Amino acid sequence: MIQVRDGLVEVRAPFNIQQKEIDSFISQKENWIKKKLLLQKSKKKIMKKKFENEEIFQFLGKDLKLKIIISNTKKSYISDESIYLALKNNKENCEEKIKKKLEILFREMAKEIFQSKTLNEAKNIKVTPKKIIIRSYKRRWGSCSHKKNISYNWKLIMAPEKIIDYVVIHELCHLIHFNHSRDFWKSVDNIMPDYKSSKEWLKLNQHLLDW
Repeated sequence: MIQVRDGLVEVRAPFNIQQKEIDSFISQKENWIKKKLLLQKSKKKIMKKKFENEEIFQFLGKDLKLKIIISNTKKSYISDESIYLALKNNKENCEEKIKKKLEILFREMAKEIFQSKTLNEAKNIKVTPKKIIIRSYKRRWGSCSHKKNISYNWKLIMAPEKIIDYVVIHELCHLIHFNHSRDFWKSVDNIMPDYKSSKEWLKLNQHLLDW
């Protein structure tokens, strides 16, 4: 058994197994070990968000700077370089309030972008989702119900567009195959031949899509 913890690789094996067998097993697991080490290293680099002016946040895979505006008339919006968050007064200029308002803005953008992508791709695939819903999930990025409702995790809006496209295609293909059978993955592959790289990206980088 191999465990990767705190940047260390630990191998456990019965006493009667020869060293060359252990070495061979480790060699077979080399790529898996490297991925685990890389994932743990990247997690250590992530600093807890303070939700303050000039702080960097991810949006569509890009680093955008948070710009806080105190105004009763201006609305929050996102440009190519910055996230402009409008607060009514200085009393709202605290971590809890900023985090809440930033989530509202990200949810609004997620609804707009995910709905557009889903409807456009649905026409190409020739399927028709009933509803498109934005939710908050802990361990999933999207889901498709038997009622043909497609739901997305709003935090996915932080990921690069290619990753979002993969999740959209994944969920739409469930309208054809409501399972993860070989036929389902063939449908995904036909639409996005390089989908495996996006699937792998989500496994390795899901910790980046969180606050």
